[in-house]
Amino acid sequence: MTQPLDWVLKMSADLRQVGETLNRISQKMHESTHSLEVAVEGRYASEIGDPRVRLLSDALHVSRVADLELGRLNQSLQRISQALQGQNNGHHSTFEHQESLEASIIHLKQERDQQSVLADIARTLNSTLEFDEVLRLVMDQVIGFVKAERGYLMLVNPATGEPEFATARDKESRSISESAFSEATISRGTVKRVISTREPLLTSDAKIDNALKAQESIMAFGIRSIMCAPLIVRDTCIGAVYVDSRLSAGLFGQQHLDLLLAFCNQAAIAIDNARLFADLNRAMRQVQDDKQYMDNIFASIANGVITTDANGIITTFNYGASLILHLDGALVAERHYHEVFKERPQVGLVELIGDVLAQRDQHLHGTFVPSTVDCEIPERGPGIFNLNIYVSALRDTQGTYIGTALVIDDRTELKRSEAQTKQVRRVFERYVHPNVVRELMKDPKALKLGGETKEISVVFADIRGFTRLSESMAPGAVMDLLNRYLRIMCEAIWDEEGTLTAFQGDALMAIFNAPLPQKLHALRAVRAAWKMRVAVQQYQQSEREEKLFSFGIGVNTGLATVGNLGSQNRLQNYTAIGDAVNVASRLQNNVADNNILINDPTYLQVYRYVQTGQSFPLTVKNKTTPLIVRYLMGVHGTDTPLKE
Repeated sequence: MTQPLDWVLKMSADLRQVGETLNRISQKMHESTHSLEVAVEGRYASEIGDPRVRLLSDALHVSRVADLELGRLNQSLQRISQALQGQNNGHHSTFEHQESLEASIIHLKQERDQQSVLADIARTLNSTLEFDEVLRLVMDQVIGFVKAERGYLMLVNPATGEPEFATARDKESRSISESAFSEATISRGTVKRVISTREPLLTSDAKIDNALKAQESIMAFGIRSIMCAPLIVRDTCIGAVYVDSRLSAGLFGQQHLDLLLAFCNQAAIAIDNARLFADLNRAMRQVQDDKQYMDNIFASIANGVITTDANGIITTFNYGASLILHLDGALVAERHYHEVFKERPQVGLVELIGDVLAQRDQHLHGTFVPSTVDCEIPERGPGIFNLNIYVSALRDTQGTYIGTALVIDDRTELKRSEAQTKQVRRVFERYVHPNVVRELMKDPKALKLGGETKEISVVFADIRGFTRLSESMAPGAVMDLLNRYLRIMCEAIWDEEGTLTAFQGDALMAIFNAPLPQKLHALRAVRAAWKMRVAVQQYQQSEREEKLFSFGIGVNTGLATVGNLGSQNRLQNYTAIGDAVNVASRLQNNVADNNILINDPTYLQVYRYVQTGQSFPLTVKNKTTPLIVRYLMGVHGTDTPLKE
C-alpha cells in the first residue's frame, strides 16, 4: 500500500503544479479574449469587411475556444485531484486522465505559441511600409515559420494582370536572383496555378505526387516538399508565396499549410499596404515635382502672379509680384488680400478684386477685369509706374468659385523705353543717316543724351563770299541755291554715317564717333570732307550758268563733350562743344577755293589712306601754339564703303 500511496501523493503534487500553471494560462487567455472582444465587437464592428479586422475576428474565435477548453480542463483537473485525495486504489484510471490532460495542455500550448508567432509576424510585417523591405520580411518570415529551405514570391502586375517575379530568399536570409532560381519553370507554373485557382497547394513528396512528377525537372532538381498559398486581400488575389525543400520529403503537413495560409493573410495585407504606400509616395513625389515645376515657372515669369482662395487668403505670390509691388513674398503668404494690398492703396487691387467678386455670379465661366494703372510706388523708386492688371475669378470643373487670380504686367520700362525712343528719333532723325537712327532705336539706353566726353572728329564747312552773293541775288534765290549746296554736302556726310549737328547760315558742322562709336571716325571725317569737295565740283560743272562760289573745309580730331543742348522742354539740339570743335572751325576759316585743311591729330590716324601737301604751322585765334596742318590732296578708296 505504501508505493501506491506515495505515487498518489506525488501525482497530487504534480497535478497541483499543473493546475497552478493552467490557472495562469487560463487567466491570461481570458484577458486576451476580452481585449479581442472589445476590439472586434466594439471598436472595429463597423469595419468587419477589412481583412485585418477579419484576422482579429479569427484570432478572437481561437481565443474563445481555447478559453472554454482551459475552463473544462481546469474543472477536470479539480475532479481528478479530489478523487486522488479520496482514494488511492484507482490510480490506473487517474493515470489515463492525466495523459489526456497533459495532451490537451500541450495542444493548447501549441495553439498559443502559434498565435503568439502569428502576432509577432504581424507586428514585424507592419513595422515598415517600404515595399522592398516588406517583400524581404515576408519571405524571411515564411521560410523561418515553416522551416523551408527556400522560397520566392510572385505578384500580379496591376496593369497587365500577369504574375511577375518579385523576390526570392533562402533559409540563410540571402537573396536569390531570378536567373539563379534554376527551378523557376517548375515553381512558376505552380504559382500561376495557385494564383488562378486561389487554392493552396501542398505536396509532401513531389517525386511521387501524380500532379507534379510528370515534370522532368522535378526529378532533375530533386524537389521533394512543396507548399504554395495565394495572397488575397479585399477579395483580390495579388500574388502567391512558394516554398520548397530539395532535402526532405514530408517536411510540410496540413498543419503547416494552415499556418502558411494564416501567414499569407497577414502578408497580403502588409504587401498591399506597402504597394499602396509606394503608389502614394510616387504620387506625392509627382505632385511635389509638379508643384516645384510650377513654382519655377511662376518664379521665372516677369509678370506678377497672385492667387487667392475662396476666402480671400493669398495662396500664390511669385517673385515678379514681389518686385513690381515691392512687397516681401514671405510675409504675404497666407494673409488676406485686404490686409496685404492696403499697403499699396494707389494700385487699387482691393477695388479690382471687389469688382470681380461683385460680378462673379453673373458669369458662368469666370470674370475677367482688365485695368491700367499709372501710379507712384515710392518704396520701389522715383517716377510713375505703368501697370496693366488682369483679375479673374477662378472656378472648378463644376463652376464653383474657388478663388481669384491676378496678373500684373509691369510696362514701366517699355513705356520709358518708348519715350526714350521717341526722344531719340525726334533728336536725330533730321540730321543723321536713317541707318544710324535704326541702330539707336535698338538700344536707346545706350545713348547718353545728358552728355559725355569722348574723342570725336569734326568737319566744318563754310561758303566763301556768301555775303557778297546775297547782295546781288533775291533772298528766295539765295535760299534755294544754299539749300542745293547744303543738300549735296549733307549726302556726303550721311554716306560716311556722320551726324549733322548744326547749320549756321552758310556753314555746317558734322561730327563722327557720336552718337554711335566708330573706330575709324577720323578716316570717315576725311572721306566725308573729300566727297563734299568732289560733289560740289561735279555739281558746278553740270550747272555752269549758275552763280559759282566755293567752300572752305576744316577737319580736326580731339576730345569734346557731346550731348543734348538746349531747354529740357523746348528746343534741344544734339551737338558737341570743346576745343576740338573750335579748332575745326578755325581751320575752315583759313581755307578757300574748296580746299580742305586737316590738323595733325587727324593726319596721324589717316596718313596711310590720304595724300596731303607738306605740313606747315598755322596760327589761329585763341591758340598760343601754332597748329601743324596739311592740305588734303586725295583719299584712297572712297568708292568702297568702310568696314570697321
